[in-house]
Amino acid sequence: MLDWENLFKRYVWNPTTTPYFTPVARLTRIQANHEILAFCLFIGVLFSVVALGALTEKAMFGRSPLLGLYAFTVVAAAVVFNYTKIVASAVYVAAAPVACFAYVMIYGFGGERARMDSILVAGIVVLILLYAPRLIGVARAYPNMPEGEAPEPRRKLFK
Repeated sequence: MLDWENLFKRYVWNPTTTPYFTPVARLTRIQANHEILAFCLFIGVLFSVVALGALTEKAMFGRSPLLGLYAFTVVAAAVVFNYTKIVASAVYVAAAPVACFAYVMIYGFGGERARMDSILVAGIVVLILLYAPRLIGVARAYPNMPEGEAPEPRRKLFK
């Protein structure tokens, strides 16, 4: 029988690995590392798709080498931020939603796409934009954060 409560606490709501509602002043480095890794993975995958899509003619914006280059630099900044926790890379990654809004204002949404797709994309960009100040706050506070306790080792699938 599955223990749903422990599975939920382990993968969805764990104060060590998912500290999104913990104030930045109370975070430890281990919590900050988990939070930054999750954000960088999300942004890295999202902008990798944009970078690859910018190289094809099938994308809603057509072939755009400059957009592909920008998306690639966001992915690179996310990788740098994950490993170094430099504030400048956090600011660059956090500015990506602003660049998305500027792109949409200049070129508009694709006319062939459904309105619901555009609303969904705009909603994701707004959520990332709302999360950006916390990300920059975590990067600024990271050098002064306490180390924290190492999480307990996870149970191995096969012994």
